[in-house]
Amino acid sequence: MTGATHSKGGLRLPMQGEVELLCGGPPCQGFSGMNRFNSREYSNFKNSLVASYLSYCDYYRPKYFILENVRNFVAFKKGMVLKLTLRALLDMGYQCTFGILQAGNYGVPQTRRRLIILAAAPGYKLPMYPEPTHVFSRRACSLTATIDGKRFVTNMKWDESAPRRTCTIRDAMSDLPSIANGANQIEIEYGSMPESHFQRLVRSKDESKKLRDHICKNMAPLIQARIARVPTTPGSDWRDLPNISVMLSDGTKCKVLQYRYEDKKNGRSSSGALRGVCACASGGACSPHDKQENTLIPWCLPHTANRHNNWAGLYGRLCWDGYFSTTVTDPEPMGKQGRVLHPEQSRVVSVRECARSQGFPDSYLFAGSVQDKHRQIGNAVPPPLGAAVGREIKKAFSISKI
Repeated sequence: MTGATHSKGGLRLPMQGEVELLCGGPPCQGFSGMNRFNSREYSNFKNSLVASYLSYCDYYRPKYFILENVRNFVAFKKGMVLKLTLRALLDMGYQCTFGILQAGNYGVPQTRRRLIILAAAPGYKLPMYPEPTHVFSRRACSLTATIDGKRFVTNMKWDESAPRRTCTIRDAMSDLPSIANGANQIEIEYGSMPESHFQRLVRSKDESKKLRDHICKNMAPLIQARIARVPTTPGSDWRDLPNISVMLSDGTKCKVLQYRYEDKKNGRSSSGALRGVCACASGGACSPHDKQENTLIPWCLPHTANRHNNWAGLYGRLCWDGYFSTTVTDPEPMGKQGRVLHPEQSRVVSVRECARSQGFPDSYLFAGSVQDKHRQIGNAVPPPLGAAVGREIKKAFSISKI
């Protein structure tokens, strides 16, 4: 940061005193696996991207500073990283605060809790956190953090109400046309008028504009056969798959899953059928000979279901009147957020549907392959959440004495 005046692309870099707002979300993988609180960990923190980001703040000394990160940032090594971050800002002379915000409270059809650290330079008013504009599931709205036995609450007045109702998946994407697995046409016609306030906000006022990036991942034949057979009833997932043999799109057939063992935990089914797919279900040792391939019901799921809450949600369909789980960088039916199937169509959610789950306008363009676009969306801060925080900074700046 000392000496260089232009970027590699030829753009002039800002000088000290020219930056009014510094906003970023540095990844924290560099120190998430620390084991003990010692000098080596301080070194890890110093060399992390969080510390690099703080060094930009120290160099440019902006009027306002924002750091966004995952909610678990607060819990890293009992709050060590958060405390070091706040201490660094205080040592620079900044006023600072931290809070956890739920993106669903600001008009997106998604649960996404994020840590937001706000800081203001001396003489500038420290912003408040934005009040919720939309009600959201109370279960997803735990916005407190406990550090060193003390409970911290985000400084907002409203915690049980808001002016508007929850934004649902239907509100977000009911106007989008049907597409098939692997759809790859970058531009298509909308096919219908906006059907909700949300859709009117994200769509262009120019009705001649086409819909972009309503494309989705192309799933392998066996995975696609599973997706096609998950019922469209709300809440359906892999547990609703039929145990049958079907012809796949590549001309091969999948197999019926064989249940050969007693299940010590759950017993037999109501019809008296066995439930175990491995010797471990009846108390024995796992055997590689029990593994079954190419079955419509994935063998690995009933094999480990008792230890993982029955893998609820894997190969799960979204519900029209519900909301997205946290939008991730790769919508996979067997992934961490497995409820990624369209409510009615036989496919995973499209790039544009994921973008709408984050509140991106349809005019926003993403670059690269389908996977690249999903990654850009999953790593982003929802624009409505960012806008809400920005409005609070604008308010604070407007009443600052300087």
